[in-house]
Order: sequence, then structure tokens, then C-alpha cells
Amino acid sequence: MQNLPACSLRKILLLITAVFRGDYPLDSTTTGGSYCYHFEITQRAKTTVFLTGQNANTDFALTLIKHEADDTLTSLGTSDQPGNADEGLLALTEPGDYYWSMDANASDGSAFQFGAVVNTAVDANELNDAASLSTPIPDDRTPMVGSMDSAQDIDYFSFVAENGQDLHIQFTDAYGQNEWVIEYFTGTVWNTLDANMLYNLGSLPTPFTLNVRISPNPAVAVNPAHDYELLVGSRVTASDSVDVGSDENLVRMSTSPFLTDQVHNELDWSIRVLDSSGNPVEGAEVTFKYYTDDIPLTGDTAISNSSGIAGNIISLPDCTGNYSTTDYSGGYTWLSEFNAGKWSIRVKDTDPNEVGVGGDNYPAVTLGHICDQTIQ
Repeated sequence: MQNLPACSLRKILLLITAVFRGDYPLDSTTTGGSYCYHFEITQRAKTTVFLTGQNANTDFALTLIKHEADDTLTSLGTSDQPGNADEGLLALTEPGDYYWSMDANASDGSAFQFGAVVNTAVDANELNDAASLSTPIPDDRTPMVGSMDSAQDIDYFSFVAENGQDLHIQFTDAYGQNEWVIEYFTGTVWNTLDANMLYNLGSLPTPFTLNVRISPNPAVAVNPAHDYELLVGSRVTASDSVDVGSDENLVRMSTSPFLTDQVHNELDWSIRVLDSSGNPVEGAEVTFKYYTDDIPLTGDTAISNSSGIAGNIISLPDCTGNYSTTDYSGGYTWLSEFNAGKWSIRVKDTDPNEVGVGGDNYPAVTLGHICDQTIQ
């Protein structure tokens, strides 16, 4: 926090609607003087304040100050280049009151310009225009949604693989206009990636920070209304703890062919997904696929939680059985009418021969849908 410099305040209202640039002249200043001008931001924006046009005898420092709700003042940064070089600061500005504060290291009273460029076409990840301001990506495979607000915009992101686990990178361009350039830092150079391609990164050190940057393609006009999606996350390489069945009170049927899992109106399924370090992966998309004689092929999708568990409880319809069988249980003879089917589990962006249930050798697991069980 800081006190407002002792100087006259002049209010300049910036009524911002999209991208706005305001330039204002200032002259008759003296060495050692401080000059403050107030402006208001009416929408969340990325704001560049600047001071230009100083002659050889003029040397100003420029500070951007925010007027807080409790009437305290916060400096958002100072630009003080040598001599009469231009000054500039970039900041993310929420709606509120701000000040240009200009301190004359030297001045002969000649005129110069100060002002602001305000851009409200900003995404939720700003301010991330430099590597030092990169947006951290959480380890839950949530796509980061962003856009370019100008031809000068650059979006930086970073992801930390705490255990050096294998990673996925995918940049989704839904428009097909080649509007963006996506790159990741190898440690020595920025390497370009193609849009709409899934990349695997492996053999990483522990820990490892992946830095990604997205910039506008200079050959294509910037469209701030176009969003991109960036997925960076732990790659699922294994699964375990598969559980499929029902908590219903059923008499298990002895059938040929053997029906591995038998359910009535409730089907419970779950699986745990793991990364290359053996740790749970959050945010993986898992689909339980099933069908029977009376139920067409159906997919039930769930997202893995922080323990790596994905699952659901499926309500099955009543049915009329195509088959029947007799079994003995609890001293009674039971007649079961049922339909037969199969199930499998697929994890998005994985090899079904390595992750999930059902691959080339064993495509699916048998399933019995019990329609009715009666004592004979």
C-alpha cells in the first residue's frame, strides 16, 4: 500500500466497450514534480498504461496505482526506463478506479503523451502474457479454455508433474482456421505442436514442469470470440480395482455359457485409473459399455475422482426373459428368466489392450440381466 502522491488529480473517464486507446498531452511540468490523473475501468480488462514522446531533456517514471475499496492505494508496478525512453506497464484491471502517477526525474516543461490501451476481450486465465505469469494447470485433466485478445497476446501455461509421470498434451481448434500457434518448451527450445492431435510425453524427470505457450498465427486475423481448449494432464497407463455387479438380493444362476456378472434392475460399476507412476488420475473420462438381448449397446460415462475411481449405478428396465434356468438355493428351487449380454470398460485416450476391460484377446465380459426369479 502507498499514499497518493501530493499532486492535483484530474479525472479521465474511460468508457470501455472493447479495445480502447486514450492519449492525453501533458506539459509545463518541472523536475521533481509529481502528476496524477485518475481514470475508471468499467469492465474487467487487460490494460497497458504508457508514457511517450519525451524529449532529450525529459525523463519521467510512470506508476499505475489502484484505488482499493477501503480507500487504500496499491501500486501495480512502475516503469522507469533510462533517459527519455518510453514507459509502459501491463496489468489486469478489474472494474474500479486507477491512477497514472508520473514522477519527473528531469523536465524542461516540454509536452509529452500519456494514456492507456484497454482491452476487455480477455479470457479467464489472464494475466498470463509472460512465462513468469503463466497460468498453472491443475492435475485433474480439466481443459483450459482461452482466446487471443489481440495480435500481441500470448498465453503461457505451466503444469507440474510431481512424480515425473507420463503426460498428455492436446490443443483443440474447433474452427479449423489455423488461428493459433501452440508450443511447449523442451528445456532449450520451443517446439511447435499440431492442433487436434494427442501427444504423449514420457521419460520425464521428477519433478518436471511443462511450459506451454499459445500465440496468434500472424498469417490469420485475430478473432477474440474464438476459444481454444488446451488439455495438459497425467496420462492414464493402467487400471485396477474393477467391480461390476449388484447389491440386489438375487439367486445366482448356473448357466451355459457362464454369465460372469448377474444383475436385475441395478448395475453397479467402478474402476480405478492410474498414471505411469502408479498414482491415481483425476479427471479421466471412463465409459462403461453394455448390452443385452433387450438393451441396445449403451455407454455410461463417469469422470474419475481424486482417488482415481470412476463409476456409477445404472438403473436397468424390467424385462421379459428369452432364456430360463433352474437353480437350488436356501432349500428352494428357483426358476430364473433372463437375457444375456456383455460389458466392457473404455478409458478415453488409452490403449484398450492396456487400460480398462476388454481388448483384442478378451473383448467383453458376459452379463446376465435377470428379469424374474420365482420359487417352484
